[in-house]
Amino acid sequence: MRKLLLAFIAAAAATVGFARGAAAYPQFQFSSGTNKCSQCHFSPAGTGLISSWGRSESGDTISMAGDGGFLHGAVTLPSWLALGADFRGAGTRTDDGGPEAPSGAIFPMQADIYARFAFNDAISLYLENGVRGETRPSDPSVGGRLSGVPDRFISREHYLMWRPSATGPYVRFGRFFAPYGLRFVEHIYFVRRFTGFNLYEETYTASGGYVADDWELHVSGFVPPPSGFPDMLQSVGARESGGVAYYEKRFAAGTSVAGALALQARVGVATELARYMGGAVGKLWIEPAKILFLGEADFIRQQVSDASYGQTQFVSYSGLSVFPVRGVMVSAAYERFQENMSVSTTARNAYDGQINLFPYAHCEVVFLGRYLQVGAANQPAATLMMLQLHYYL
Repeated sequence: MRKLLLAFIAAAAATVGFARGAAAYPQFQFSSGTNKCSQCHFSPAGTGLISSWGRSESGDTISMAGDGGFLHGAVTLPSWLALGADFRGAGTRTDDGGPEAPSGAIFPMQADIYARFAFNDAISLYLENGVRGETRPSDPSVGGRLSGVPDRFISREHYLMWRPSATGPYVRFGRFFAPYGLRFVEHIYFVRRFTGFNLYEETYTASGGYVADDWELHVSGFVPPPSGFPDMLQSVGARESGGVAYYEKRFAAGTSVAGALALQARVGVATELARYMGGAVGKLWIEPAKILFLGEADFIRQQVSDASYGQTQFVSYSGLSVFPVRGVMVSAAYERFQENMSVSTTARNAYDGQINLFPYAHCEVVFLGRYLQVGAANQPAATLMMLQLHYYL
């Protein structure tokens, strides 16, 4: 069990240092006055480049001050063009109880640029390109980090979309995550890591659906990148093909108590393993207390293709975010991943605390702490402390 814990922490610490994929802050649904994620993002399911509405919200309601417009409002882009970028730097301290613990690292975490081209009122092209981050490169000098950049280019998202209006039907084709679950920025959360939505696991996807004011439906089919594609278009993890469905119903949006309930399912079939999962997502916003509750729970059935063996897994997230004053978000969460529900010692439990500060539009400071335990309660635990500095154009 000791070796299992050390291996898990080592993998988690390594992936924390990688560049982020395009994601979102589900904590801002309802809490910022918007009732659906696509109000602030060009994607019909949220995530990725923010729209003019999202930029306005980032300056007027989320940050303490400033102009959320592109380049702080210094440049007005034509209506057919939207641009953006994300840059993150991070420092971490991890302690897994090993002989070299605690250890620390300072590194560039994210460098992504985005572009969206609207050809008319219905058709658009979305492109995202970035650089994979490295926590501990072989040459940590500035010159050493820069020399490896060409080998670490990656395009996690690019797609063509037909969407004639903000509400109604849409269709899109390209590379992106199919809509599913709580699409957190933090990829270390179990509901991203163990459901096929971890870092660099984006698939080539065909997705369609309908977005209304109080409900939305997304149905997708996906395949892994073809093996002949260049490295910058490849993915990691299981090379699955399959389908995803996500339905969300929103309640009492715009009132003092609002929320949403979603049902979801995913099927992924690889050469040697198939995964069948289903679950639910819940969101509850209490305006007088400025508290948002978020939860997700999924059951996963893994089946080995060439054997009669299978196992059932469970993954969940339950947390809350408090907004005491404008520009401050304080969050706490409990996570659980049961790798095999018939074996109690395969449980992994995590306790998270996070403070997000938005002192000025385009600027964010993140303090994150994590306490992680694998197996029984008397097993040694590990801790992660991280500071992020985030700037977006």
